[in-house]
Amino acid sequence: MKFKKLTLSLGAALAALAFAQPARADVGGFGFGSRTAGLAGAGAAWGFDAYSAYSNPAGLTEAAGKKLRLSYGWLFMDPTFTPIEGVTIENQFTSDQTRTGNVVDDYRSVLGQTIGAAALLAQDWYHLSAGLTIFTPFDPLGAIDTGEPYIPEYVLYRSRTQRPLLEAGLAAKITPRLSLGLGLHIGYAITATGNAFLQTAAGTTSSMRVSASLKPKTSPNLAWLLLSETPQEEAGAWSFGQVLRTTHDAKATLNFNSSARAFGDLAALDIRFGANSALFYDPLTLETGFSWKHSPRGRLYLQADFQNWANFKRPALEITDPIENCTGTGCTGLIVNPSVLPGMSLRNIVTPRIAEEISFDASTLRIGYFYRPSMFRSLPSDSGNYLDPSRHSISAGWGRRFPTFLGWDTPAQLDFHASYQHLVNQSVVKTAGDETGDLAETKIGAPGYSIGGRLWGGGATLTLEL
Repeated sequence: MKFKKLTLSLGAALAALAFAQPARADVGGFGFGSRTAGLAGAGAAWGFDAYSAYSNPAGLTEAAGKKLRLSYGWLFMDPTFTPIEGVTIENQFTSDQTRTGNVVDDYRSVLGQTIGAAALLAQDWYHLSAGLTIFTPFDPLGAIDTGEPYIPEYVLYRSRTQRPLLEAGLAAKITPRLSLGLGLHIGYAITATGNAFLQTAAGTTSSMRVSASLKPKTSPNLAWLLLSETPQEEAGAWSFGQVLRTTHDAKATLNFNSSARAFGDLAALDIRFGANSALFYDPLTLETGFSWKHSPRGRLYLQADFQNWANFKRPALEITDPIENCTGTGCTGLIVNPSVLPGMSLRNIVTPRIAEEISFDASTLRIGYFYRPSMFRSLPSDSGNYLDPSRHSISAGWGRRFPTFLGWDTPAQLDFHASYQHLVNQSVVKTAGDETGDLAETKIGAPGYSIGGRLWGGGATLTLEL
């Protein structure tokens, strides 16, 4: 039994090591750059800056300015969740014992840098423009954690915001009022193989090998932007933009082979299994935004984001088709069971956003709000404990324009933002019995617990127009 646990633990460790690779980050939901973040992420219709390759690639024709716009910023976000204590965290279905305790709350804060660029490539050829958006966490550079499939788990907060991001965009102004754009997410699919041979006899050695391969995987964005005939700096002007983000999932496959010789020269106990995971899953999303300059100083932003979470692929590592390949004297006939992951009741959601921007002579104030409903239809009262509370978010920002930067004849802008997100408090009550229906046992998470929490953060961005 000890060798069985050891080899399976080695397999899990191999998976964590092999899958630690970059993929698309989810901090875009907060807004890249303090300008969009101060507007609660409502960046599909206007407010285009050097991060427009993400917010709306079609807006690159407006963001590039005369030639080139560059931005560098810092982003911070800290999550805190309601403690879950005194619940069942192990039972005979998931382990070899039944144990009650507290759920570990070890979700990481986000601290990283954002780099954005928007460049005018050919003004006389449809105002062709290009852009690049990059996000990299500071420490660690990237983190992977498949999370717990049965213990209570805030499934979208474990490591989705701990990933480097690279996104490119290209745009053209088809008419003076209409621009079209194409964006591209860049990620990887990962395949890893691990081999281990464990020995206990004196004068022998144990060995282990890991090999992995990465294959680039891209997901396109399609975008368009329509402007009013009235110039955007004048009262009465409006803009309308849409971005279609296609599904992106970072798939990972682990093939693990292990052998353990526990007793002298007897035949080794062989265990083989495959494991699959969609480490990161970003749903099909349609963002529709509208902005209206209702006064010489004020602009209203409205946006609705539709997300297709019904096809969500969980990050949990799933062991599939395990086999025991033992022949000859000493075989134990050990059978390893495949993973049985809990069911999920998912739904598509719409996130409304509203924001206001007020401009003065050289400075700008921003305030925004959005409400994101849960992607789960109901609370996990039966098997499984994936959590995704609905949340309310408010944000505020301030920006200041400068005609020069450190003595250079280069216009610059400095933006700051702060945000607070409240996760709606709810109570989960587990039904009787364990995951197999045995009334003598209790489910993971029993008898129940409260969920909720908050996220707060902020950031700063410096933009130069060259």
